[in-house]
Amino acid sequence: MLKKGMTLIEIVIVVMIVAGLMTLAAIGFGVIGQSDVSSESLRLSSAIRYTFTSAATTNTTLQMKLDFEAQTFLVEKLDVHGGLSEDALRGTTFQSVRSGDDERKIRDSRASLLDKEDSKFGSVTRTPVDDMFISGDDAKLDDGVYFIGLMTSHHDEIQTDGVGTINFFSNGFVERSVIYLGDEAAREGREGGIVYTVSVNPLTGQSTVEPGRVEISSSFFEEEEDD
Repeated sequence: MLKKGMTLIEIVIVVMIVAGLMTLAAIGFGVIGQSDVSSESLRLSSAIRYTFTSAATTNTTLQMKLDFEAQTFLVEKLDVHGGLSEDALRGTTFQSVRSGDDERKIRDSRASLLDKEDSKFGSVTRTPVDDMFISGDDAKLDDGVYFIGLMTSHHDEIQTDGVGTINFFSNGFVERSVIYLGDEAAREGREGGIVYTVSVNPLTGQSTVEPGRVEISSSFFEEEEDD
């Protein structure tokens, strides 16, 4: 005679199996998310090194623009006249206008800030760089990976929105920079978010990629002076 239904033990076993599968799935998604952020951090690191080498070998000043909304790291060539002073190096960065403002106002505000930064260089002509790694789709982060923060020599505090800039000079020097990349949870400040840190050496253009959010020490600017 066949049994009808399931015994309590069988139900407990099924529940345990389902719970185990859900745990494995959660771990799997976490590993995938970590892998995505890690690989994009390495790709950005390579793009930074490529930009550093391009600036030095072509005797040009290049500027990488990190767009926190579009999630791109496009590069422009700067034809600079009049030299770069310490004040210019610590120039204005682009910050987003308040949320809710219309698109035209946002565009005009960014254009105004761009002009303000350029004025600190003296005279600047900008030309987009169309090259592998640093233009077009190659210069866009994969879906699910975001810029979380940026700190450079010309920032007074970590930038978390708008368009940040990193300057690469023709004499083989790039601003000391720290860039944070993360997943959506990290972007929204939720617990369990995945973050990687890309730290750029100003003299070599080499960068280190480390898991987690590496804190910026109080000697951030002093270290650059020592170099």
